[in-house]
Amino acid sequence: MKLEPEPFGALRVHSWHLGELRIGQDLWRQPVLLNAREARPWALGDGEEITLNHLAPLIAEQPDLILLGTGERQRFPPQELGMGLLARGIGLEVMDTAAACRTYNVLLSEGRAVAAALRIR
Repeated sequence: MKLEPEPFGALRVHSWHLGELRIGQDLWRQPVLLNAREARPWALGDGEEITLNHLAPLIAEQPDLILLGTGERQRFPPQELGMGLLARGIGLEVMDTAAACRTYNVLLSEGRAVAAALRIR
């Protein structure tokens, strides 16, 4: 999947293929936490259940929305995750990683305060 270049210096996802992401100039082969300013490794094991602690770096930035890319298939996290984010004023959208990457880029181009937690498998 090919995507668009960065506007105004914001980090965008250029491509996702099973097992790797290209964000800005960097190639990632591990899960990633992403916002407009930075991409960082996401300490999440394959098949590990996602908790609020896993998303703490994104929560600290107080985005309007966190996109959860669950890999090749859409897999819903425990309901408590979305409820915990909502209690903090942050929305959660869950989709496969390809859709999350596309949605992230669109919302970023609209100037929205968006972040993404992306699995690569």
